[in-house]
Amino acid sequence: MTVLLVLTVVLARGLGLRWDPFDLAGRRLEAAKHRVETLDRDLAARRLEVEGGQTQARRVARHHQTLTAVATTTARTLERTEQADDAEIPLEADRADRLRDHDRELCRLASAVCDAATPDLAG
Repeated sequence: MTVLLVLTVVLARGLGLRWDPFDLAGRRLEAAKHRVETLDRDLAARRLEVEGGQTQARRVARHHQTLTAVATTTARTLERTEQADDAEIPLEADRADRLRDHDRELCRLASAVCDAATPDLAG
């Protein structure tokens, strides 16, 4: 009897008949679909993170280039100023005020550069 039952089950499976009273195959299929959807969302999120990281890296590189250019220009200007013939002559008060006002206006226009500049450059 057992042999007949096993033979019948094997033959039925061979013909493509399936018996799944609790729909376990359907549940596994739904779970797999859910995992695929979750992985797709995670992949999209990772792609956005990578794009954001690349954008941020470009911004940081531009910022460092700007800081380097400002530091180079400032060093060159300070060197020329110290070597000038009139380096030891003090500025008149109104001229110094005009230069300070001009510097403040430049800092207002490009605050990122002034925030990064060393505050003690003028001495």
